[in-house]
Amino acid sequence: MTFLQTNTKIWLIPFTLGVILFTVGYYVNNFIKPDYHYDSQSYYENFLAEGIKIKTLKIVNVKTKSDSRHYKINVLQHALLPGIGNCNCNCTVPNRTQKVPKILHYVYLNEDPNYLPFNFIHWLAFTSSIETIKPEKTYFHYIHEPKSYWYQLIKPKLSIMKTRIVTEIFGNPVNVIQHKSDIIRMEVLRDFGGIYLDNDIIVLQPFDDLLYNDFTMGIEDTWGQGLCDAVIISRPFAPFLTRWIQNYKDFNDHHWNYHSVQLPYQMSQEYVNDIQVLNKTAFFWPTWMDEHLDLAFNSTNYNFSNNYAYHMWSSASYGKYLKYMSPKSIKSEETSFNRAVRKFLNYLPKDFNEETFDIDGKNN
Repeated sequence: MTFLQTNTKIWLIPFTLGVILFTVGYYVNNFIKPDYHYDSQSYYENFLAEGIKIKTLKIVNVKTKSDSRHYKINVLQHALLPGIGNCNCNCTVPNRTQKVPKILHYVYLNEDPNYLPFNFIHWLAFTSSIETIKPEKTYFHYIHEPKSYWYQLIKPKLSIMKTRIVTEIFGNPVNVIQHKSDIIRMEVLRDFGGIYLDNDIIVLQPFDDLLYNDFTMGIEDTWGQGLCDAVIISRPFAPFLTRWIQNYKDFNDHHWNYHSVQLPYQMSQEYVNDIQVLNKTAFFWPTWMDEHLDLAFNSTNYNFSNNYAYHMWSSASYGKYLKYMSPKSIKSEETSFNRAVRKFLNYLPKDFNEETFDIDGKNN
């Protein structure tokens, strides 16, 4: 046997093994373990046009275009999916050391005690958060304490704290009441930590999985992306929050949502390690646009199962929808929203009299 023949046989062994491994790998990749992609963007962006009821994320087999296999994912995994109104998602995997105290904060700054009393919609929102999140405490930061029937109903579950009237920040005047509330919520979260919720947030899932990061906000995706401050989850003195407050040095009261929505989104692109960003389905979808409000309050074509919470957008929805909402209408009318919140009516007192119901809570 010549040297060349011996050398050829030696090289044939690894060559043959390589061919076998390549063949097996190709077969597994293309026939046994198909490639999947998340059909998430179109699933949400086109649901209005296609009438899709969103129940769970669909994983589509790219090779066969078959959608016969469905995989359940939990709400946190869904909220962390990039591509749902959050192309630059700096999503993080939470470590398992709880950083955020399980306490709720509400801010009620109606400086005119006769303006829009604490009503049924407020009671519904507060009840949803207290019974779903099950906080250690629920702090109610107020200027004028409400007197309505609905407030008296929820008051035993609150720790009430009179707050200051905000007139300026870093020497910049603050006159818009929503901006005053923005400042109070940030100061409270900086000092105590916890979960801040607007008074019109319906909580649909426990927030336990969201307490393991320093700071969490969710995408609002309407006319451009932002991080809406209607839901903020923070540990005390979280770096992102303290920077955000410092940026109020150039606050302008005439800019409606720059400091509260646009600025935190801009900061999230720079300080990616200091914030967990959840996509738009976590808290703020459907949005306040007319067709979205109609989807939530006047149809059965949206499923809230992948929402941690839902912002009722009371500034936009009150006159057309929320003003006429009652326990009776929630029980009897089939809408996406009513289906999601109906369970919270179980917390009404047994002697609640539907006949004397008043949406503005004036029945005493």
